[in-house]
Amino acid sequence: MRTIICHIWFIPLLITLAFSGALGQELEAEGARSSVFIDFHPGDLPLIISVPHGGYEQPEGVPDRTMGTKGHHDVQTLEMGNDISKFCFERTGRRPYLIINRLHRSKLDANREQFDAAQDDPSMMAAWEAYHQYIDSAKTAVARRFGAGLYIDLHGHRHAIQRTEIGYLLVASDLVLADDSLNALEFVSKSSLRSLAYRSPLPFAGLIRGDSSFGGILERDGYPAVPSPNNPDPGGKPFFSGGYNLERHGSRDGGMIDGLQVEAPLSVRESEAERIAYAKALTRTMLWFLDYHYNANDGHAE
Repeated sequence: MRTIICHIWFIPLLITLAFSGALGQELEAEGARSSVFIDFHPGDLPLIISVPHGGYEQPEGVPDRTMGTKGHHDVQTLEMGNDISKFCFERTGRRPYLIINRLHRSKLDANREQFDAAQDDPSMMAAWEAYHQYIDSAKTAVARRFGAGLYIDLHGHRHAIQRTEIGYLLVASDLVLADDSLNALEFVSKSSLRSLAYRSPLPFAGLIRGDSSFGGILERDGYPAVPSPNNPDPGGKPFFSGGYNLERHGSRDGGMIDGLQVEAPLSVRESEAERIAYAKALTRTMLWFLDYHYNANDGHAE
């Protein structure tokens, strides 16, 4: 894998974020903050990671959700989010912004619109608002400090094929197109990488499934991914293209924070050793992607 030698710039963390809405508090970029069921860990990289379905808490008195996906828990993704933050710090001396929903999906689905997510329970509605306001605050901080950045929504899938699925809001029928067709403005405009696609000298298809795409980088580290050079489309198999969080927090509808959804296969989440090895590979991939596409200059990717 390409070696990048980078310098670390130790800039004092003096950013204070004005936080509006239900939280009504200021968040400083030093030390974590929590809002009952939602954890917010401020960072100092142009990288934001959210974990919507990895929580375990099922508070008494909160009824189970009755609509949509209710019981499927993304096993080990909460732990994986913490792993990635740790490995980023070990490599660079800096951390991503990390937002974790500690609630079980039977109580709150943080990757849905509010009614479907919380189903009118006041405490769950407040948790949903906190979750998305934390992400919004992280986006504001990254945009102010770095100009642009990357948001990653971290999930786990249970599909039969054990490969990482990377969502850009492009469905399978988009990805089966030849590169020349996929490069058309209509696909750039519907993608969660819209801002990067407008800035990058690379063709859009290259950003999505070329050698320097997220999937291409991850595959070079030994983990099959789709889309990627080896798997340019799902091949008729089940595939998650991205959900509410990616639509809301990626750059499809504007802004300088691009987004992608990472769906980790069950095989890398069944044991602690597999999870840690995969989290290290994801960390290397994220930092390489930041170095290459966002000129972050502090990835220490190998």
